[in-house]
Amino acid sequence: MIPAIIPYYKNKSQLDKCISHLKAQTTSVEIYVRDNSEDNIHFTAAVNEGLKHYWNHECKYLMILNQDMYLESTAVEEMIKFMDTHSKCGIGTPLQLHPKNRDYVICAGSYEAFPFGKHQHGELSNFSDDSKLYWGNGACMIFRKEMVQEIGLLDKNLVFLGSDSDYCFTARSRGWEVWRIFQARGVHEHGASGAVSDLNIGIQKLNDMIYFGEKWLTGDLYKKLAYDGNDITPRKIAEVMNRLENSKMDKLIRAKKELEVG
Repeated sequence: MIPAIIPYYKNKSQLDKCISHLKAQTTSVEIYVRDNSEDNIHFTAAVNEGLKHYWNHECKYLMILNQDMYLESTAVEEMIKFMDTHSKCGIGTPLQLHPKNRDYVICAGSYEAFPFGKHQHGELSNFSDDSKLYWGNGACMIFRKEMVQEIGLLDKNLVFLGSDSDYCFTARSRGWEVWRIFQARGVHEHGASGAVSDLNIGIQKLNDMIYFGEKWLTGDLYKKLAYDGNDITPRKIAEVMNRLENSKMDKLIRAKKELEVG
């Protein structure tokens, strides 16, 4: 049995479809839904709630997936088989297929993580094997529970964006590997947390990326916490951080104007 943790938010048709695909798996899956519809604690906190729920359960692996991720029937079995034969793999991710063209992969792994993640994509025929990744997309990930218990929960300061790359980098810094599992596949429909029309959500996503940059790139958090903080900040990163701050300010000004008009 493998637990599947789903942060759910206000789209029952997506959730029902996601669950139906999990119930059709060729291996046993226990489904844990964290319903954010009323008391929305957002994506990362919802995932952490599920991880804490299974902290002391007898299971070797844990899986998280979006409500808009529909796994093929053998996907979980393929992920488990891979993890069983790759003892240093702490995080595995399946291929994400386009909802209107299953011969096209919209995410087969990831490139840059900052300021907004870029993914490997292309025709399915272009991806023919398993591969180590810099980081994996959080729409669907399988975690080795031993790794989770070693490195801890996802960083709750990353509310919407960046928690997947942050967690992968943290795992890799502790000696774990992140892999694309070629034989595991699913359709990613998008739409659960991708909408940016809500200004408050847009501002929070910018906050996520600013925090991510401070944590991993500029050394600002390290300087705050450590005696021998690194004073060197690359100019390019500083420029990106400034753009994010300016974009955040623009959104705050727009939100203020909308309130005044209302």
